[in-house]
Amino acid sequence: MHAIERTILEVPMGGSQRPRVMSNPSATATATLAIPLDGLTITAPQPELLSQKNVESVTGIPARVFLETIRAPGFPLPVTKLGKLRLVRREVFIAYLQALASDRAPCRAPAEDERTGLAAVLAAAGLEPVRQRRSGRAIASSGGARRRRLPPPR
Repeated sequence: MHAIERTILEVPMGGSQRPRVMSNPSATATATLAIPLDGLTITAPQPELLSQKNVESVTGIPARVFLETIRAPGFPLPVTKLGKLRLVRREVFIAYLQALASDRAPCRAPAEDERTGLAAVLAAAGLEPVRQRRSGRAIASSGGARRRRLPPPR
């Protein structure tokens, strides 16, 4: 707030003389302003630490994805555990995400991703994918298969 010099006019008794100007350099003026709430934008400073409670509002990443990321094996950043909260420094986490985005390999074709994902699932179950030629039409099995309804879940 700036100090405003206030000028006071003092009129002598009797009114025959001119008013004297008195200056008081230590005086300040105060004012009350009425500002509508929609005219104000109040911005809180960014938090120093990210947790699953505030990560979505700060970075846009859902809490579930944040927790999966920091629990992944080989996550390089220090994670502070405070009860159920998992805390990571904001600047370091954002730098880590930017490094991940710049290190990503070029995207593969969706069909290739689906095949490799399917192969991984089969390999985890101890199976291998078998390549078959497609004939372009559906073939009914020769065992006289009948259609039945599945039993209700228990």
